[in-house]
Amino acid sequence: MKKVLFLLAIVGVLSTACGNANQAETEATEAAAAPAAESTEAAEAPAEEGVAIALVTPEDATVPMGDAELVLQVVDPATNEPVEVENLEVDLSMPMDGMDPMTTMAVVEPGAEAGQYKVMTNLGMEGMWIMEVKSADAAMPGEATFNLDVK
Repeated sequence: MKKVLFLLAIVGVLSTACGNANQAETEATEAAAAPAAESTEAAEAPAEEGVAIALVTPEDATVPMGDAELVLQVVDPATNEPVEVENLEVDLSMPMDGMDPMTTMAVVEPGAEAGQYKVMTNLGMEGMWIMEVKSADAAMPGEATFNLDVK
C-alpha cells in the first residue's frame, strides 16, 4: 500500500511538472506565431533607437521554397543614410502547431552597396516564416522582424 501511495505521489508531481512545461511551451509557440498574423508587406521596421533595418528584396516578402537570397538594408534613421554594422544576426523560424518551431541556417554577407547585407538560406517548407534581424553592433543597435510568405 505504501508503494502504491509513493508511486501515485511521484506520478502526481510528474504530471504537474509536465503540465507546466507544456503550458510554457504553448505560450512560447503562441508568442512566436503572433507576428505571423501581421501583414507580410512590412518592408521596413524602424528601430526605436539605433539603426533601422529594411527588407529590400523580395519587396513583397514572397519567397520561393528552397534556396533563397534576401537583401537587407541598414540605415541611420536620423539621416536616412546607409550604415555598416559590425555584426548582423539573422534568425529564421517557422511556427509549428504542437511542436518546436522549424528553423534554418542563414549566412549573412556584405551586399553590393553600402549598408546592404545578403542573407543566403534554404527555406524547406511552404508557409509563413519569421525572420528576426538584430544588429549586434553595440555602437549601432537595432532589430526588426519580417514575415516571409514561402510558396
